[in-house]
Amino acid sequence: MLWSLLTQEEKNLILLKVLVYLSVADGEIQIAEFSYLATICRSLNIDPERIRDYVRIENQQLREILPVDEEDRMNFLYHALFMMNADKKVDYDEEIFVFKLGFKLGFSEEMVREFIELMKQHSLDDVPREAMLNIIRKHNN
Repeated sequence: MLWSLLTQEEKNLILLKVLVYLSVADGEIQIAEFSYLATICRSLNIDPERIRDYVRIENQQLREILPVDEEDRMNFLYHALFMMNADKKVDYDEEIFVFKLGFKLGFSEEMVREFIELMKQHSLDDVPREAMLNIIRKHNN
């Protein structure tokens, strides 16, 4: 409900903040993760300096307004999955973060676990699109 009251810029900033929180979940931001975040900034027309601002926030916890419609929720989960795998290593803390995010977004535990396992098996460049779609089809039918 509140999500619909936000501007597109505010929504984009929340997505970036959530992805930054995820990138530092394991204690430090890797170069590949920073690169992924910079790419997100370019695609969303956000000043990359925001990344540094969000990294500096202490006691980062997910208390953001999150989307409620299907497309935006899936977009958040999709970006989180790819952020988690940006450094080609899925850390336990990142996995927990994505799992909790998926739950807060309203996705089933099993669906999120299947996505995480898929990401563990592939690099960003070779995640099979059809496998991702099959997970969505399986759990949305």
